[in-house]
Amino acid sequence: MSESENNLEKEGGFLAKASYSLFDVGNSAVGAMHATFIFAVYFASVVAPENGTSYWGYTTGLAAFVVAVLGPILGGFADTRARRKLYLSIVVFIGVVANILLWRVEPNNSFIWFALIFSFLSILANELMFVFYNALLPSVASKKNMGRISGIGWAVGYFGAIVALVIALAIFIMPEKAPFGLDKDSSEHIRATQILAGLWLLIFSLPLFFFVKEGKAASNLSKPWEIIKAGWKEIGQIPGLRKFLIARMLYVDGLTVVFAFAGIFAAKVFGFSTQDVLLFAIAVNFTCGVGALIGGWFDDKLGSFNTIRISLIFLIIFGFCVLLSPTATYFWIFGLVTGIFIGPVQSASRSLVSHLAPAEHRAQIFGFYMLAGKITSFLGPMVYATIVLWATQSTLIENLSFYLFGEGDSTLGERAGMVTAVLFFIVGFIVLGRKKPG
Repeated sequence: MSESENNLEKEGGFLAKASYSLFDVGNSAVGAMHATFIFAVYFASVVAPENGTSYWGYTTGLAAFVVAVLGPILGGFADTRARRKLYLSIVVFIGVVANILLWRVEPNNSFIWFALIFSFLSILANELMFVFYNALLPSVASKKNMGRISGIGWAVGYFGAIVALVIALAIFIMPEKAPFGLDKDSSEHIRATQILAGLWLLIFSLPLFFFVKEGKAASNLSKPWEIIKAGWKEIGQIPGLRKFLIARMLYVDGLTVVFAFAGIFAAKVFGFSTQDVLLFAIAVNFTCGVGALIGGWFDDKLGSFNTIRISLIFLIIFGFCVLLSPTATYFWIFGLVTGIFIGPVQSASRSLVSHLAPAEHRAQIFGFYMLAGKITSFLGPMVYATIVLWATQSTLIENLSFYLFGEGDSTLGERAGMVTAVLFFIVGFIVLGRKKPG
């Protein structure tokens, strides 16, 4: 190979890695602006102020359930037929259109169903993207650097979400007079952030389709159920990997609750305004990104498995601190510290599998890894929504609130709901155990 060809190959490798990470920028920004910090809060506080949290929880749970059903089927076809990018482009298109249409959700309860339907489609598309996106990881990384590329991808995604949130805050939320003739009385400045989210996803997803190559077909299987059985059998040949995937299902359920309700929790419990929620979102995304980078270093030093265990311990400890925060100041402090340990859990989980999976089956196992993580992800939001709905109508909770705070506290229902996340972390940690897979 000539020197020029060698340089071109290196450049192509860099472009592929950069494009892969940039896709996470688009995906993460949609999650932050729609599902967690802006539209979710707008829906629960303005569009459906009475039972908005429960409506949102059931919608998020239903979307996760459909991902669990469709993921194995669509992921199996995409993996075996080497059409991951094609399927990814379809769900990206659905996500872009769904978010842009959420601009039409006006601040009254006649738009509840419109908001829920297109929010469902946005969340569904955003989750399905990861089925195909993760399956492309072996196309941009070798086994030697897959953990580092995984960590960088998560970190870049968090930092990219920060940029998107800063733009939303500086241009749409903070100015006394909304830009582009938007009417604040109709919440148009908040609704416009969903147009920003849709366009952001479109722009930052495009490089992947140009510079990331499609991997080879994982097998010659054509029936989805055969693909699932073959993948599960291959995973069973790696000691402890099945147990790890089950543990991951559980603690990812906890993360799903955090991502779905963090903004709503802040608004309902501590009275955060949209601006306050955005500032908190920016700060938390920063600590998550820093955590992902630091976690990559610990991953190399201590191993992926130990990094996950340590991170879960601190997520449990500081998760309880967030739940019991008496004031917004404590919530800020404990929330930011908690964010430091979210990034390492996500990055090290993907890294652990990358080290264990044999090269000839890596794409198949990575696809199964992502699919398995969605099988029970509907449980967290469903349980959260049910607890909040029950707690808001419970005399027991009202009496407990009076005992703890000296007066009735309508926010105790939200606190009770967020316990769901910590419980999933605890059970996931227990199932994970002490023995490293492999």
